[in-house]
Amino acid sequence: MRAVIKDKDLWHYNSKIVGLRYYKAHPSFNRKTVNLISRFDLGIFHRLFGFSRFVGRRLIADRCLQTAGSLTYTTLLALIPLLTIALSLFSAFPMFGDYSSKFKIFLLTNLVPDASGKVISVYMRQFSDNAERLTALGMIGLLVTALLLIFTIEKTFNEIWGIKRPRKLLQRTIIYWAALTLGPLLIGISISLTSWLYAQTGLHSNANILNLMLLKLGPLLLMLGSLTLLYLAVPNCYVPRSHALTAALVVAAALELMKRGFGLYIQQFGTFKLIYGAFASFPIFLMWLYVSWVIILGGAVLSACLSYWHASAWRWEGHQGTRLEQSIRLLLVLAEAHSQGEILHIDKLRRRTELGLDASYALLEEMALKNWVESTRDGEWILAVDLNKITLRNVFETMVTPLSARLEQGLTAVHEELKGVLEMTLAEYSEKNKALYKVS
Repeated sequence: MRAVIKDKDLWHYNSKIVGLRYYKAHPSFNRKTVNLISRFDLGIFHRLFGFSRFVGRRLIADRCLQTAGSLTYTTLLALIPLLTIALSLFSAFPMFGDYSSKFKIFLLTNLVPDASGKVISVYMRQFSDNAERLTALGMIGLLVTALLLIFTIEKTFNEIWGIKRPRKLLQRTIIYWAALTLGPLLIGISISLTSWLYAQTGLHSNANILNLMLLKLGPLLLMLGSLTLLYLAVPNCYVPRSHALTAALVVAAALELMKRGFGLYIQQFGTFKLIYGAFASFPIFLMWLYVSWVIILGGAVLSACLSYWHASAWRWEGHQGTRLEQSIRLLLVLAEAHSQGEILHIDKLRRRTELGLDASYALLEEMALKNWVESTRDGEWILAVDLNKITLRNVFETMVTPLSARLEQGLTAVHEELKGVLEMTLAEYSEKNKALYKVS
C-alpha cells in the first residue's frame, strides 16, 4: 500500500480505512472553516421536512411502535389498579365523595372511544367494585402493578433520551407515589370546577362566554398540563420547559384528532362489529390504547429532538467520526468557559457546540467516566482535567474505537503520518482553532 498522503488529505484518507468521518473543512488542515449554521442554511420548509424525517427516523430507531404494544398490554393490567387507587382516594376525602361516578364518566369520556365506552365502562365498574373489597395485602399488589406501568414508562422515556442512569429507587417511589395520589385529586378539583361551571351556565340564559370556553376546553387543558408534566418530569435529565410544552401541544392535538377520526371510522366501517359481534368493544379498545401510546411516545421523541432544531443540528451524521468531532467541540468549549471562570449549563453548552441535548448527554456521560468532565448541579458541567493531558488519540480511542495492534500493524505507514496529528494535545489543538470553539 502506498502511503504518500498530503497533509490536507490525511484525515480524510484515514476515514476510509478506520471508518472515521471528519469534516473536510477543518482548520487544522488549512482549509476554510465552514460554520454549521451557514452550511445548513435551508429554507424553512426544507428545514421542516428534514427535521420531520429526523423525528420519524428516531421514532423507528427507538422502537416506539414495539414499545407501544408492550405498554398497551401493561396498561390493561394496570388500568383497574389505577382506577381503584383513584376511587379509594376520592372516598378518603369527603369533599370529593360525591364525584366518584363523575370521575368514571370523565375517564370514559376522555380516555375511551365512544364505540367501546359502554361495554368497557360496565366491566371497569365491576372490576373496580370487586377490587375495593380487597384486603390490605391485595391493595399492595394492585399498587405494585400500577407502579410497574409507571416504571416501564420511565424506562422507555430514558431510553428515548439516551439516559443510562435511572433515578434511585427511593426517589422514583416518592415521585410516582405523589403522582398516584395528586393526580386523582387534581382530576377531582377539575370535576368540581366543571360542575360549578355547569351550574353557572344553567342559571343564566346569557352565560359568561369565559365559562363556556372553560367548560369546553377544561378537559383539553387538563390533558395538556398532564402531558407537559409527563415530558418534563419523567426523563432523568434536563428537559427545556418550552420543548415539553411544544410536544404536549402537538400530542394533545393529535390525540383529539385521533379521537374524532377513530369515532368516524367506527361509524362508517362496521368491520369490527361484523367480525367480533358483541366482543367488538375489546379489539377497538386495544387499538385505541395502542395508537394512543404511539402518539404519546412520539411526543417524547419530539421533545428529545426539538433541541436539534437549533443550527439544524440533526444534520450531524451518526458516524463514529462524528462522535470524535462532537467530543472535541464539547471539551474545547468547556475549556474556554473554564478559562473565563464560567460554568456552562447543558442547554447553553449544546447551543454553543451546535449539538442535540441527548447527544450532548451521552458524550458527557462517557467523558465523565474518564474523569475529563464533571457534572456539578442542575445540569451544569465543568472541565475536570488539563487539556495538556489529553491527546487527540485519547479522545479517538475513548469516543470512537481503540487502535488495535493488528490495525496499527496493517497501517504502519499511514499510522506514522497520522502519529503527528493524533499525538497532538487538545491544548495545542485548541490553540490552532481558537476561532472555531471560542465561547461567545
